[in-house]
Order: sequence, then C-alpha cells, then structure tokens
Amino acid sequence: MMEIIHDINSIEAVPTVATIGSFDGIHRGHVAMIEETKRRAAQLGLPVTLVTFAGHPRLLFDTTQSPFLLSSPEVRMERLAATGVERCVVLDFNRELAAMTAREFMSEILAKRLNVKLLVLGYDHRFGRPEPEVNADTYIAYGKELGIEVVRAARYNEGELKVSSSQVRRALAIGDVETAALLLGYRYMLRGHVVHGAALGRKLGFPTANIEPDEPMQLLPLNGVYEVTAAMDGKQHKGVLNIGIKPTVTGEGHRTVELFIIDFEGDIYGHDIAVSFVRRLREERCFASFDELKAQIAKDVASVKNSD
Repeated sequence: MMEIIHDINSIEAVPTVATIGSFDGIHRGHVAMIEETKRRAAQLGLPVTLVTFAGHPRLLFDTTQSPFLLSSPEVRMERLAATGVERCVVLDFNRELAAMTAREFMSEILAKRLNVKLLVLGYDHRFGRPEPEVNADTYIAYGKELGIEVVRAARYNEGELKVSSSQVRRALAIGDVETAALLLGYRYMLRGHVVHGAALGRKLGFPTANIEPDEPMQLLPLNGVYEVTAAMDGKQHKGVLNIGIKPTVTGEGHRTVELFIIDFEGDIYGHDIAVSFVRRLREERCFASFDELKAQIAKDVASVKNSD
C-alpha cells in the first residue's frame, strides 16, 4: 500500500529516488516514467518517492478558467497507488511554493526535506518559478551541486502518437474518446453522483440519471452522445450518455450529463456512479419533434446493446 504524506516535516528523510509531476490523468507516459524511476531505484537499492501536488498548479493562478483536469484528486491518487510505488509526497501548491526558484526547490524540498539522491524528470517537465534560462541541463547542474543525480526520461510515444496530458485533452475536445483511451492506457472516466433532473427522459421512454461530476474542474468530452460503461454498487452496466444542452427539449444552454442505463430499473438518486467512455455515437442535435428524438434514442440504445 502506498504511503501518502502531506506533511513533509514529518518525513524520515531516508535516501530515496524520486520523480515529480502533476500526473494529471496518469497516462501511459506517466506510467513509463514511474517504471523507469522504479528500475533505477531497484538498481541503487533505494525506495521510490513520487512528488506531486494537492491541486494542479494552474488552479492557483487562474480559478476562473474552463475545466481542464483529467481526473479528480482521489482518482489520481488511486492510479498512482496502482503503480506500486512505496510513497507519495503531496505538496500544497501555494504562492510560497510557487515563488521558489528551481534551485531553491531542489535544495529545500528535494535535498534537505526528502533526501533525494536521484531525480527522474519527464522529458518536458519544469518546476520552480518560471525562469526562461532554466532547462534540463540547468537541473542537472543544480543536482551536481546538491548531491542529486538528475536524469531525463525519454519521451513516451504510443505508435505515432505523442503521449501527454495536453494530447489527451485535445482528443477529448473533439470527442475522440478512443484516442484518449489509447493515450491514457484506459478508458476516460468520470465519477459523480446522481441528482434530480426534470424527468423528461422518462416521458420519452428512456429514464435518465443526471450526473453531477465529483470534480467540477474535470474536462468533459465534446458535446454529443456516447456509448459508456457505468459502474455502480459494484456492478457494470452498458449505457448511453448525453453531454450537452438538450436542444430539442430545453435549449437553455446549460450543459448537463445524462445517462440512460440499458436494461436497468430502480431508483438510483444519490448513488455514486462512474462512467467510462467507449465511443462517440453522434453529435447532439435539435430534432423536429419529440417523436424523432425518441426514435433516434432507440437507435442509439440498440447500437450500444449490439456492440461487443
């Protein structure tokens, strides 16, 4: 089980091998870097320490921006724990930490507090206060001064695709959840809980569950209709999920997430639920009548029921 440490003053500063990052989404590139860190630690006979942040650094400087996170903090920690590392140090990314230069961060946090002997950096990762002249060679030079060997991990590609959190976001922005899954190494997932809606889906013969995401800053894929799997109460169900403004029904412009669970009956209001995106079925569009909308939903459901 991974030890999660929030108070760095309480750490027994044993020598360690570390890597650092926001680890948003825990994609294949993150996993490859963590595996490289584990290999190097095993060669040295030292434990592994992951260094990350309680909140994404971008949130400190712009809290009004659109949702961009690829997972909630809870899911991120679950996926980090699944990599098999010994411990994870979670730093509070506040203005004091943000004001540190890279050398100050390496000296005060990595060397003195954590006793890092070898640091594995992502191919494009930067830390410390933005300084245009600081690059990978700078980190290596600082490390030599502080007794930390700094190595730069190779960029991880999946075939011809470059793997990064930004690339995952780009795929989701156009509704390409299949490419997002290829980059992540798993299907993109949204956790939330079921809240009351207008019950209009029931009137159409397809009662839907309105989902309120647990993490309000998590990125939603492009508006449209998706095949998903829904995990609830320990069981998996096929479903059809709509992200959008329901133009045929309301057209109010308020974005909602509504799920129809196939071959399921029961009251799930208040339940926790996790949906994983399989594929995009179609764009959201305005139909001429409720009958046309109902017929299209029936086609969507049939397509999902017949899929492998």
